[in-house]
Amino acid sequence: PIPFTQSMFEHSNPGGFHQVFYFLFNQLNSVKTKTELRDCWPILDKKQEAEFRRKVVNMLKEYQKEFPVDLPYTNPSLFQSPGGRKFVAFLEVFSSFVMKMYINKFDDTLLSKPVTKNSTLRKVCYTALVKKEKQALDKALKAQAGIKEIEKDSRESMNKITEKYFELKKTQNAVENDNAVTELEKSHPEYVNSGQIDKQSILDHYDKKCEKVKEMQEKLKALSADHEESWDNIMSV
Repeated sequence: PIPFTQSMFEHSNPGGFHQVFYFLFNQLNSVKTKTELRDCWPILDKKQEAEFRRKVVNMLKEYQKEFPVDLPYTNPSLFQSPGGRKFVAFLEVFSSFVMKMYINKFDDTLLSKPVTKNSTLRKVCYTALVKKEKQALDKALKAQAGIKEIEKDSRESMNKITEKYFELKKTQNAVENDNAVTELEKSHPEYVNSGQIDKQSILDHYDKKCEKVKEMQEKLKALSADHEESWDNIMSV
């Protein structure tokens, strides 16, 4: 096993270089890393070691081309003897780059508030925090609009059902009356058979409507809870 210490790269440390860079590339893109290094990882001989260095250089060039500001060019000869002041300086830059990419990869905020003293990482953390809280605010606004729409639909449905319910009760009380029968036949012809009204089927029909309204009310409660949680997250910043 390779000991991981602060001074591990004061001198050339090929084994540590292999482990550390494989880990960092894996954080950037695990699928790409496994594909690119499939023929030289784990390293078992000198040939694979040389192939690993070549792959590392090529992968670094790709990231440097895509992110020139965050990851400046480095001389490939630096990895022939991975250790010393220049190597440690590049490793620090590359590690900060990986940390930045890792944080930006996820929607969830990794730090509630930046606590690092490193100015670069602190800036990255603040950017991620602001981005996340903006997403929470947008989500809260959309939820609020959705709640209002559901409240409106629910209120209209309840009014219609209440109106129909009392109409039905009134008609049921005078079901023997021909006019009442005619009115029910007009409203619900599907429940009239040979001049006889299936009262139970009509009541079941409105029971189902009531169940739908209850479902809408439960959905409204769930959205309200999500809205309160998102708002609490915003107010905690």
